[in-house]
Amino acid sequence: MMKTLNAMLVSLALAVPATSQAMDIYAFARGGAAYTAIKDTEAVNPFIAVAAANAPSTTPDASQGSMGIANLNNDHSVAVGAFGAGFVVNPSFRLELEGSFQKESDYQIDVALGWQVNTGPFNTTLLGTAYNKINIESDVYMLKAYYDIPLNKHVVPYLMAGAGYAKNKTSGVQTFSDNANWNEKWDDHRNNEMAWTVGAGISYIFSKHLALDLGIEHRNLGDWELKNLPTTGDESLKGKLESTTLLMGLRYHF
Repeated sequence: MMKTLNAMLVSLALAVPATSQAMDIYAFARGGAAYTAIKDTEAVNPFIAVAAANAPSTTPDASQGSMGIANLNNDHSVAVGAFGAGFVVNPSFRLELEGSFQKESDYQIDVALGWQVNTGPFNTTLLGTAYNKINIESDVYMLKAYYDIPLNKHVVPYLMAGAGYAKNKTSGVQTFSDNANWNEKWDDHRNNEMAWTVGAGISYIFSKHLALDLGIEHRNLGDWELKNLPTTGDESLKGKLESTTLLMGLRYHF
């Protein structure tokens, strides 16, 4: 992680154009909270229950994209920390390299399992429900561009956009409704994903060296995935990860 951040800081230094005047370079540290959510969740299992044509609307239906998912608790709030460096190009524009670390988010994905019967009317015999507790932790590295809109020498609203990549680390445990002894751990999985963010906020300038930032941003952190439950070896879960993140922190200008 530190090697990655050091490489980003070196890249930022090399990207700064040469100038005869002293550059306004700063370092920052921020903390806050992220409201995280998983989207477009899919489950793959040979025993996924498929609804009959005359089944109740609550029955899982793979043809409608539910892929056997009977229930989904798909949001959670976690702590986030961020630090990095930046430089001021002009009074309205600055760039940052940021590394942020999003703590483990917890989700619940319940998958209805059954066995399809092809004799007579189209039916599905329900075997039970697989309860999957999923945990996702993310390290995110971004290059961010800020457009500052000074109102006076102290108060500066801003708009922000950025792109980079996220390392999503996913783990999980499965239990089963019809077997009290079933408590199986998924293989841990890591995804290196393209990520992007947009946001807005406000800065308060205390002095030429110190500023306080408060901002909110939407982050798209790419995909997460669990590929293998060792006991069965034929199941997978996957989806996309997003967050709405509130960060507050200090900038120190050298």
